[in-house]
Amino acid sequence: MPPNSEPNKLSEGVAALEAGQAFPKTVAVSATIRDYDNEKVVLSFEPYKQGHCRIHKLQKTEVKHLTSELKKMSSTLTKHFRHQSVSRIACKPVHRSGEYATLFDGLSQDIDEILEVDYTGAGRVFGFLFQNTFNVVAVAKEHLR
Repeated sequence: MPPNSEPNKLSEGVAALEAGQAFPKTVAVSATIRDYDNEKVVLSFEPYKQGHCRIHKLQKTEVKHLTSELKKMSSTLTKHFRHQSVSRIACKPVHRSGEYATLFDGLSQDIDEILEVDYTGAGRVFGFLFQNTFNVVAVAKEHLR
């Protein structure tokens, strides 16, 4: 604990609770906690790996499919993102092995899964979801090899 800081003290209402008694709503729910599950997904290209970029290989119609998919992704609630039946986003998790291992280079060791979003047979967007942010790592026209 840093110097000159005192431990968090329980409010009088919580401290007075007896065993088995429920927390008051004002204590159990905090207005400062964000509900990321019910927010739309935000796209971030901060971890984007230019070396894995294959956008330059996309044809005009494929670029239209890509932008349409990115729009669909950013219009989806976080809680629905992985559920194709609700979001219409075809994504599957890939892990730090095989041809996908290079996608993890330079990322935090905490990231043990990247989502591969396959859009209309025209390509794939790779990224990881943190809170309500989909962090795009790479865009590829074909499967990684």
